[in-house]
Amino acid sequence: MPSRPRPLPGSQPLILVVDDQEPNLRVVGALLTRAGFDVVPALSGPEALERLSSNPPDCVLLDMRMPGMDGFAVLEQLRADAATRHLPVVFLTAETDREVLVRAFEAGAVDYITKPFVAEELMARVRTHVELKQSRDALARLAAEKQQVAEIVAHDLRNYFANISFAAEMLLDDAQAPLEKRKRLAESIRASTSSGLLFLQAFLEQQSQQQHGIAVEPLPCKQLLHEAIDLLQRAADEKKITLSLHLGETLVVCGQRAAVAHILTNLLSNAIKYSPAGSVVNLSASRQADRARVQVADRGPGISPRDQERLFQRYVRLSPTPTQGESSTGLGLSLAKHKARAMGGDLWYDPRPGGGSVFTLELPLA
Repeated sequence: MPSRPRPLPGSQPLILVVDDQEPNLRVVGALLTRAGFDVVPALSGPEALERLSSNPPDCVLLDMRMPGMDGFAVLEQLRADAATRHLPVVFLTAETDREVLVRAFEAGAVDYITKPFVAEELMARVRTHVELKQSRDALARLAAEKQQVAEIVAHDLRNYFANISFAAEMLLDDAQAPLEKRKRLAESIRASTSSGLLFLQAFLEQQSQQQHGIAVEPLPCKQLLHEAIDLLQRAADEKKITLSLHLGETLVVCGQRAAVAHILTNLLSNAIKYSPAGSVVNLSASRQADRARVQVADRGPGISPRDQERLFQRYVRLSPTPTQGESSTGLGLSLAKHKARAMGGDLWYDPRPGGGSVFTLELPLA
């Protein structure tokens, strides 16, 4: 008895099966479904093209000989469209003539399976071409992301260097400027240098997080919050901001200590940066079913609807500015959300009733 085909990992790959014989569709569809694929059938070339436009598959099994629009005509249209040009198409055919098969490859087919086919061969060939497509798609996404990251990093660093260069030129051109003006220019150089280094540090940390797995352990919420408060108490005192902690029951979350500490520190640091002097920042933790929610709430300017759409995107600087000109890399919240999700949790924003922001970190309970 043949072994059961192993299912592909992740979500079910979608296979479009095109054949004018309904019994063939049923047999091929049953085999693919049993192997862990999702199947969309089509009884003609026009029907196949219509279904392709609404639900792009990962692979097409295409009957070569069909009345009206045959497999070659369907394949020609697929290769003419940029959206389907690289879609793997495998011909199902009773043809054995070498010239016909050569024509199939020249037309853009990646493979062919002769009828009557062997089930194991069909599954092996489909699986191979789906996995190749998934690998190509993953590489294309990675290349696009790396290009985008390179452009953003270059843009941000160019801004820092431009500020430093401009301030330095002003100092050189006006050596006799009053001391106060020279101090402001020197401070501008120092601030741009500091922000640039912060940006690089956050960027490198993000790259490291993407390359290494995260080991989780039981972590008491109370201890984590106290540690974040202790770290940022001085910054809060300088702005006469009160850090108010509200804890009910004892909660222990499952997470990676350094990652959770980074997220809480980032949220509390932002709350202090954007809160007006003399206000209160509230920290709390509560249970929601099998998860814990840690919240940081401030009375700052809040986040506009436009900025909310970009809030957790990388390298985005939002409209509100820190109340005392503190620096921001544009990476903090993106890194924080990435780390939360890597631990099986999440991070989101809500507007605070009466004004301000509420950031919620959700993590699974230990």
